[in-house]
Amino acid sequence: MLVFGHTIEELELVASTNDYLLDKSRKQRLFEGEVVFTHFQTKGRGQRENSWEALPGQNLLFSVFTLPTFLLGDNFFLLSKVVALALKEVVEEICINDNVEIKWPNDIYVNKKKIGGILIENQFKGNLIKQAVIGIGLNVNQTAFETNNAISLKLLTSKQFEIKKVLELVLQRLEYFYLSLKWGKNKEIESLYLEGLMNLNIEANYLVDSSSVKGIIKQVKNNGVLEIEINKETKCFQFKEIRFLI
Repeated sequence: MLVFGHTIEELELVASTNDYLLDKSRKQRLFEGEVVFTHFQTKGRGQRENSWEALPGQNLLFSVFTLPTFLLGDNFFLLSKVVALALKEVVEEICINDNVEIKWPNDIYVNKKKIGGILIENQFKGNLIKQAVIGIGLNVNQTAFETNNAISLKLLTSKQFEIKKVLELVLQRLEYFYLSLKWGKNKEIESLYLEGLMNLNIEANYLVDSSSVKGIIKQVKNNGVLEIEINKETKCFQFKEIRFLI
């Protein structure tokens, strides 16, 4: 029996599944693996407070409550790596012949178009993570987007998907990688993450301080810092300090 998804609360409408779970955790004790799944978010959020575009009933939108108390605060990004790997594997399983990549810090891309995003909100106690709410959005059956940089499972495969079945697949892979992290398989997770990382060891264009630069991604540290070689010098960037030009 899955730990992740042992309890699934289904909502027709909510502002944000992350906010809902965080608020719920303040009012009552939650057990690890509790899931909130919704058909529509009115205020869905991505990284950098970006909104998440999703039409009602067409995509996978959910959050999971976790207790990664085994994880040091300095290594908090390992949790993001775990979630990215789980989402990447599910998309690869469905879209066998397509190029699925992890775009730092927390997006999943297929053929250079965004299909999924992750938003993890941690609460710390000293140097340990007390709890974390993992929010995931995956484009499933939506076929029209305001941006030309988005894609969905249906657009890639010409198939209609049962969203709850996709949720089950994601929870299975998420639990597998989460338990791997809990069992100390950090090096394996780091290696798999780098294998799937967009632009690793490849020269590409980025936006830094409003200027376009060429750089080569070398590493993503477990505190989330991105290491890029620019003009033969290794530089480090936090989440909001650099943007990919795709």
